[in-house]
Amino acid sequence: MRHNGPVVIAVDGGTHSAETIQWGLAEAELRGAEAVLARTYQEPREIAQWSWYPVLDDLRFDTEAKEYLAEQLDLARQDHPDLTISTRLLHGPEVPELRTLSEEAQLLVVGARGHAGRSRLGRVSAHLAAHSQCPVTIVREVKDDASAPVVVGVDGSPSSVVAAQVAAREALLRDLPLVVAHARPTLLAPYGGEGLGLPPLATSDENDPTHRAARQVADQLRAEYPGLDVRVDLVDDDAVHALVEMSHGAALMVVGSRGMGAFRGMLLGAVSNEVVRGADTTVLVVHGLPAQ
Repeated sequence: MRHNGPVVIAVDGGTHSAETIQWGLAEAELRGAEAVLARTYQEPREIAQWSWYPVLDDLRFDTEAKEYLAEQLDLARQDHPDLTISTRLLHGPEVPELRTLSEEAQLLVVGARGHAGRSRLGRVSAHLAAHSQCPVTIVREVKDDASAPVVVGVDGSPSSVVAAQVAAREALLRDLPLVVAHARPTLLAPYGGEGLGLPPLATSDENDPTHRAARQVADQLRAEYPGLDVRVDLVDDDAVHALVEMSHGAALMVVGSRGMGAFRGMLLGAVSNEVVRGADTTVLVVHGLPAQ
């Protein structure tokens, strides 16, 4: 996982792009990183594949994209005069082009909704959450609540421990508290009934392995980031439901790309995938391991 390189902000000209750009530029400033505004364009399928319509010499399908990027660059430089900002115009399908660009980035920022804005998560954003070569932020409504914490879901997997470290840095940059959250699912009876159940979480019992493991993660973060307000939140609940509920009061939700249940070759674990789709706040999906 890179700690240098630019913050790449992917835009498509949709109504949500302004908020995506705003979030990405603020993040680049917090990190002291260069910002890159990136947009892809591709000739209409019927022209590229079938040549149904004549292509005129002065017809350039990248003109609108170039003009849009130039306009957004001027606005960004006005609002962030001390930030180094550039643009990249990519020719080809969005996902592979942005995935390639992410190889040299420390963060890829995308909007949650696609250009049409009909769903909570657009097709391109969903694919990049899984396939990006760097951490990905899926931007939803930016919250102004100064007390809202950064929340990270942990399950003991190496991916979630790395996510906790990234979340700690994000909380420290924003001067916000960090909530280390672990949801322990209850066991349902295999043939119906009331379920097998589990003993209640012992929130003050040092012998409870769930509490002990979460507390160890929190203690490690406090030692690594002095002054950071780290809290532990343990619940008996389905992990997706618990994290989505916590997202309502969070400034940022952080998840690892793969959890304990993910199998080899799986790019985005089931819990992370559902949190990305259902969260009520911006979600940061962490790919990779430290110092890669």
